[in-house]
Amino acid sequence: MSTIVQNNTTSKDWFSTLFKLYEQSLNGHANHPIANFRKAAFAEFEQLDFPTMRDEDWKYTSVKRIFQRSFQEGKAVDLTAEQVQAFQFKDLEAVTLVFVNGIWNKNLSDWSKLPEEVQLQSLEEAIEDKENKGWIETQAEQKGGTGQNTFLPLNHAFANHGIFIKVAKNYAFSTPIHLLNISVPSEEAHLTHPQLFVWAGVSSEVTIIESYHSLNSEGAYFNNTANYFDVEANANVHHYRLQYENQDAFQINNTIVRQHRDSTYSSYAVDLGGRMVRNNLSTELLDSGTMTNYYGVYLGTGNQHIDNQTFIDHAMPHCNSNELYKGILTNKSRGVFNGKVMVRQDAQKTNAFQQNSSLVLSPTAVMDAKPQLEIYADDVRCSHGATIGQLDESSIFYLRSRGIPEAQAKSLLQKAFVAEAIEAMKIGEVRADVISKIENKLG
Repeated sequence: MSTIVQNNTTSKDWFSTLFKLYEQSLNGHANHPIANFRKAAFAEFEQLDFPTMRDEDWKYTSVKRIFQRSFQEGKAVDLTAEQVQAFQFKDLEAVTLVFVNGIWNKNLSDWSKLPEEVQLQSLEEAIEDKENKGWIETQAEQKGGTGQNTFLPLNHAFANHGIFIKVAKNYAFSTPIHLLNISVPSEEAHLTHPQLFVWAGVSSEVTIIESYHSLNSEGAYFNNTANYFDVEANANVHHYRLQYENQDAFQINNTIVRQHRDSTYSSYAVDLGGRMVRNNLSTELLDSGTMTNYYGVYLGTGNQHIDNQTFIDHAMPHCNSNELYKGILTNKSRGVFNGKVMVRQDAQKTNAFQQNSSLVLSPTAVMDAKPQLEIYADDVRCSHGATIGQLDESSIFYLRSRGIPEAQAKSLLQKAFVAEAIEAMKIGEVRADVISKIENKLG
């Protein structure tokens, strides 16, 4: 098979070749709704260029790093239940969907605990239903507010293991749904397109956990992910995105959320892995009484590059948003935070808080922070800010004076620094797992 090499033009040519192969494989299924969905997405993809650092929303992140590699489609790999269990949460009862190299492994998955009020299907199955099809197409049309980019239609065109989840009206599902993504690097770098559509009905509640892991600590691969959440009136959605890729991995994540009246959406994002990671998180508040929470933690070491782009669109009055991102950078790592809060003219009585705080612990580490607040209404309470600093020497001295070694003192202060964002997580088992992984990374 051909490969992605060196430049964006060659990359697009490769995708064109790959999509033609997909169309040739359809045989009698060329008119299936999922085939038409993917064809429309590929037509959109062909009209776009990959972003460059000349684009304002990508000025600190170059995708050339990705296209310097040669990628093949992800291939199925057999894993044992014991290998999968190593990536699950200890003592947490959950519905678990396992994806290996982007391919849904139903034998390793367990959705037996799903009640009839929660519909879980492959996107290919879900889109055969007329009502679901209309909803899916409406969600896929959303581009978010973090800068249009080619990676969304690319995901739509090439994702072949998308998941559709629908929670019935007035049903609170207390068991988390865990989408466990495991990459198995090999000599051939691979490319996957994880895809998720979540429809939370009126007055429903659901918790979604998506986590990304690698079986090996080395070996390049690229995950291009897309998530869509439609949170209907008075619904409550908790969304955990836990990124633990290996040191050679690339990930671009697009998450687009639409909230309706009196709904709540809470995002808990953790980025510890990856060579280059870009997250686009965008929420549109479509009616009054909504609450939006963003909590993020990122740790960069070595040559890691972690870019968080967020956008909260206050389009209606009497809505609230709360955003807190905390990061630690050392060695030659680079962090980017571009958080934008838009308060439109009709969005009176808006309460919006945004804060990004980072520790830069090495003279060769870099942090670019750009908090943005655009207000077009006059009766609002809004604040935003960014801080970039180092560990407090007096605090280190105090701990050392109490007999704590310097390295341990610094580790304690770093854990305390990110603790506020982690403590917001509602699930104790997930919180404990995140803390453990942070402790391991901090040494």
